[in-house]
Formats: sequence, C-alpha cells, structure tokens
Amino acid sequence: MRSPNIRYFPAVDHLRAYAALLIVFYHGLHLFSYDARFHREFGIDAWLQPANPLLAALAEGHTAVALFMVLSGFILTYGALDRAVDAWGFIRNRLLRTYPLFLLLVFGGIAAFPDRFTLAGFAQTVFGLGNLSGALVAPPFTSMLWTIAIEWQYYLLFPLLLAVLKTGWLRQLAGMLAVLLLFRAAAVFFGADARDLGYLTILGRLDQFLVGMCAAWLFRTRPLSRRRGAALAAGALVVAVAGLAAFNAAGGWPASPAWKAAWPTFEALFWAAFVIGYVEAANAATGAWSWLLARIGEVSYSIYLVHFVVIWALLRAGLGFAPSGRPVVDALLETALVALPITLAVASLTYRFVELPFLRLRGHYHRDPAGTSTQGMG
Repeated sequence: MRSPNIRYFPAVDHLRAYAALLIVFYHGLHLFSYDARFHREFGIDAWLQPANPLLAALAEGHTAVALFMVLSGFILTYGALDRAVDAWGFIRNRLLRTYPLFLLLVFGGIAAFPDRFTLAGFAQTVFGLGNLSGALVAPPFTSMLWTIAIEWQYYLLFPLLLAVLKTGWLRQLAGMLAVLLLFRAAAVFFGADARDLGYLTILGRLDQFLVGMCAAWLFRTRPLSRRRGAALAAGALVVAVAGLAAFNAAGGWPASPAWKAAWPTFEALFWAAFVIGYVEAANAATGAWSWLLARIGEVSYSIYLVHFVVIWALLRAGLGFAPSGRPVVDALLETALVALPITLAVASLTYRFVELPFLRLRGHYHRDPAGTSTQGMG
C-alpha cells in the first residue's frame, strides 16, 4: 500500500498479507472445528492443543495482531527517521486510513443488534477506547475493533515516542520495555488478569509498537545482505513457531498464568527480527507470487476487519462441510476453499469503495528543515 509519506516496500505488503491470512486461518480453525465438534456457538472451553507444532502455532494465530503492531511501528518510523512529524497532519492521515471502514462496521453492528446500543458504549468505541470494558459489543461486526482502538492510542503517542527514541534508540527502548514490564508485573500483583492485560491493553501491546519502531532504525542503520536477511527471517520464524507451540502446550490463549505479562515483549522481539530479515531478503522479489502477496497486503485492513463477519455468516447459515470427518482438517479446508475466497472478494469491494476514496485524501505530514509542514499529495 503506497503512502505519500513513506517509501513503498513491497515486502511490507507481503508481511501484511501473511498477518491477514494467519488471522483468517486462526479464526477459521477454531470456529469451524468447534462447531463441528460441539454444534454450538464458539467458546474457549475446549481450546485446540495439537501435537503438530505448526498446527499448535496456528492455534495461537492471534499472534498476527502482534505482527501487525510491530509492522505499524516499523513502517511509520522508517518514514520519519530523518524528518520531523507534524502531529495533526499525522493523526489526520491515520484517521483517513482507518476510520471509514471502522465506522461502517460499528453501524453494521448497531443495525444488526440495536438492543446492544448504548450512547456511552458507542462514544467509547468511536473515540478510541473500544478495547476497554464498556465499549459497544455487537459481534461479529465489532469483534476485531478492539485492536484498532490500540492502534489509535499508538498514533496519539507516536510523535512523542519518536522524539524520545531519537535521543538514544537502544537505551531508551530498553528503559521503556523495563518500565512496561514492571508496571504489568505490578498490575498482575494487584489482581489484573495477565492474559487480558497483555492482550487487550496498550500497557500490554506498547512493547510491540516500540520494538517495531526500533526495528526501523536498525534496518536503516545496520543493513543486512539479502542472504543474511533471509537467514534472520528463517531463524526468527523457527523461534516464533517453537514459542507459539510452547505457548499452546502451556494452555494456549485461555490460560492466565502470571508469565503472560512478559509474553508481548517476546512476541515483539521475534516478529521484529522476522520483519527486518524478510524486508531485507524479499523487498526486491519479483514474479507472480510477489505481486499476489502485495495485492493481498494492500487489502489486508479490510481482510482483517471483515473476515470474522464472513466466518460467522457461514456458521449461522449452516454452510459448513466435513469431507474428511476430521474437525481440524475440515476446518482448514473450509477456511481455504470457502471463507478465504469470500473474504477476499468482500475485502476487495470494501477496499475499493470504502477505504480507497479516503486514502486518496491523505497528505504529507512531515516538516521541512525550516519547521513548516509540507502539504499535498506526492
């Protein structure tokens, strides 16, 4: 996806595609297999814990959110390493990027479930606090909106975080991560749920944005060869799969041991290494596979927000199928052959007619050396 403020990296769109596809298969795996096993609405009472490490990692595919968070920090920072950021112009651009489709889903949820509407919940959701208790809850339309709230909270902090990190990238990052870990540990000590703290709040997720920001600086100042980038990406992916498989074996997402307060930091580090290595290795890639991934990455925001609606609609309509009679296998087949193609079609439509018209309104938000903000597209 091209921006008037940031150099275009095809490999970043690849990574967006990977994250979007991972979240689709993660939800498809759980929801379709649960329906096949229990014939009722999904619950976390029978979390999948496959023996196969790749399937176990897929069962913890919520990690795609962490990859998206790291990517946000990476790409926004890369475009601002040598320039100052006009905060209002930046916020305006980010709202044009995220708000139109977000609002469409909010009003879709209200239309489908008018009895769940409250003015306080609506206001909390549309003003960027939808990840907190009391927000509008109207699944499947609002099921993914909590992550957008955290993104908006990042955006408000980004110009300040950038200014602070520029005073000493690694030193400031280490200090900020230590503070975040300390405060999460204190919150858990005083009764917070470690899972929800790390998963649903900016106190838990800020590590990932910060590490992504620092990854952009490392990418710029310590470039790797394509070969070393590929090796770094492969090694990071192995660590990610092993870590997620261990996470799954320890109870998976539903469990709430205290150590989960540190999990977001671990996720941030292996995804940041993967991002740096993959962009170094694949940014110059050509061929149909690169083009296809870039196109999927271009519509990844729509994929992320609408896929849950598609999966729930298929479940509600009873359109599941079980050719093998094995719930996990059938869930993956239904995701790949039914849910994903429909999601891609719907996402292409919402991108073209909801996202793109507003994306074209974005302008420059960097300041020139004299301190004035440049305007217009380019």
